[in-house]
Amino acid sequence: MKYFWQISNSLTALYGAAAVGLAAALMHLWAALEHKEFGRLISAISMLAFHALALLTVGRNSAAAKLQKLAVLCWHIGLWLFCWTLFAGVLTLPLYYSALAPLGGQILIIGWLLLALSAWQKDVK
Repeated sequence: MKYFWQISNSLTALYGAAAVGLAAALMHLWAALEHKEFGRLISAISMLAFHALALLTVGRNSAAAKLQKLAVLCWHIGLWLFCWTLFAGVLTLPLYYSALAPLGGQILIIGWLLLALSAWQKDVK
C-alpha cells in the first residue's frame, strides 16, 4: 500500500477529466439519445464528478485512518462498476452487465458509511 494515495489521487484526477470530457461529448450526442439514455449518462457523469471531489478531499490526508482508506477503495470500485455499467449500456461498449450498476451503487454507499465510521476511529500514531 506504499503508493495508495498516489494511485488514488491520479485515478481521481482522471475521473475529473473524464467527467468534463463526457459532459462535453454528451452535449453533442444529446439529440441522438432517448430520454432514458440521456438520464443514465447524466447520472453517471454526476456520480463521477461528485465522487472525484470527495476523493480529492479525503485524499489530501495522507495519514488517513484505515477505514478512510477502505472507504476510498470502495468509492473507486463502486464508481467503476456503477459508471462503467451505465456508460457501456448506453454507448454499447464491451463488458456490459446491467446488474453491476446496483452493486456499484451499494459499494458507493458502503464507502460513505465507512467514512462516517472513520470519524469515530481513534488516531493511531
